[in-house]
Amino acid sequence: MKIFKLKTAITFTATILSMTQSACHASLINAASGSFVDVSNAMASALPGSIVLIPPGTNVWTQTLSLNNGVSIQGSGTNQTVIIDEESRANNGGQIFILTGNPIYPTELSNLQLCGGVTNTSPNYFGTVVCNGTANTSWRVDHVVFNGLYAKNIVTYGNAFNVIDHNSFFMTAIAIEDNGYVAGDANGDQSYVLPPTYGLNSSNCLYIEDNFFTNIIGQQAGACDGEVGARVVFRYNTVCNEYFANHGTETGGRFRSERSFEVYDNNFNFSPSAPNYPYFTMANIRGGSGVIFSNTANGYTSIVGLRNFRSTDAYNGQWYPFGGATGTSPWDSNSPTLYLSGTNSASNGSSYLQVAGANWTNDQWVGYTLVNTNSGYFSPVNSNSVNTMYYLGPGLVQSHPPMTFNTGDNFQLYFVYATLDQPGHGSGDLLVDDGMTTNNDEYVIDTSFGVPAYPREALEPIYCWSNTLSGTLTGISSPYPGIESGRDFYNDTPKPNYTPLPYPHPLDVIYHLAPPNGFAVSTNAP
Repeated sequence: MKIFKLKTAITFTATILSMTQSACHASLINAASGSFVDVSNAMASALPGSIVLIPPGTNVWTQTLSLNNGVSIQGSGTNQTVIIDEESRANNGGQIFILTGNPIYPTELSNLQLCGGVTNTSPNYFGTVVCNGTANTSWRVDHVVFNGLYAKNIVTYGNAFNVIDHNSFFMTAIAIEDNGYVAGDANGDQSYVLPPTYGLNSSNCLYIEDNFFTNIIGQQAGACDGEVGARVVFRYNTVCNEYFANHGTETGGRFRSERSFEVYDNNFNFSPSAPNYPYFTMANIRGGSGVIFSNTANGYTSIVGLRNFRSTDAYNGQWYPFGGATGTSPWDSNSPTLYLSGTNSASNGSSYLQVAGANWTNDQWVGYTLVNTNSGYFSPVNSNSVNTMYYLGPGLVQSHPPMTFNTGDNFQLYFVYATLDQPGHGSGDLLVDDGMTTNNDEYVIDTSFGVPAYPREALEPIYCWSNTLSGTLTGISSPYPGIESGRDFYNDTPKPNYTPLPYPHPLDVIYHLAPPNGFAVSTNAP
């Protein structure tokens, strides 16, 4: 099987090999030391396609080095070349390396260790390593140890042909965050217009494979996260005391959700000795669509947690233009009908709605959205009796206390067909900013209508199959009645016409088949 995959990968990468043939004859530039000055001087003298070699040693860096023009950096081994992060966090700084993909020579960072410092221990949310690239460029980060950085370890932008592989992450924050698919698409709007790309058609997604992730602080942060229309493939990784995550179109303000994900052939293990054991899910999905298959998980209570925070949270404010899915928001697909209204007859502070004299059929209002018009809070109904409605509450509300009712509070009942960018939905109309920020309803518009409107997103179900939890085949479910099995997601069902990209990633094959001047990539990561 592995031989077949390798041959397939070689065939697949024929055009990529032609692009990188000249890299096989790149020159090697030896930096005088691992100091920032000596490495940057070596970079300045390097021609396109060259590799700058950093000798053994431990050095403190306080400046940012940019890798561009097809020049790569390689250390002498992850236990030998060590760079300590003392970068300033001022003005969104903190980057040690900024990689820019190149159309001829893949830009590579490899064979060294990046270690957290002792002075600049404040969070760096913008990445210790930043990778940029467009569709006609490529870059790779491999055989690097990220050791206790006070930062998002890697932050990526754009849809270059790229891979992050064979790295070790000892995490105090998110290991890898993908901020978008289309270069320059600041909010993810373009990615949500373009058609989906999966498997063999997803070679320009962010590939994360053959890495090791572990949490060293106790508080879970996520081995991988994505937003702004990100498209991520997470495969053949080992994850300890962490989980796969993505962002929805909610807490990021104007930022849209991750657009797509492929999560397969990973091992997730959450230790009984770790805080928060057992963890609530192996993969926390808050938006977008994709495939999740052939993963093994131990120490979790679920394989996948499907979440839709806008169903219970308003996210009011100028920088949260989409607000909550109340049943009347223009950003969702809603029924125009007001199904019920009235007053609560239960006691003050009730975590349910009760209406004296009602004669409802059991569970007839499941999936409808209940609004307390006195508090403005709202939530989907998950069950009802003849006169009482129960709704989603603690654990699923993010930005305010769970909704309660006092005696005499007024209520309304609506129905939401689909919310913006919810799990299991995909491409739709183009959204753009219209320049008006004083009225949230006019801050963003659907270009097909010229006003705020649901962008008519296509149904694109999530497919889940062959995943085991504690040795038992396990599927996915959702506490949100608006995320429906058989519509928004399917269990025990491979995605039709789906074939994964060959493994290993083509850039990995290229480097191992024809390393520049015979220079062997070290694999001595701990």
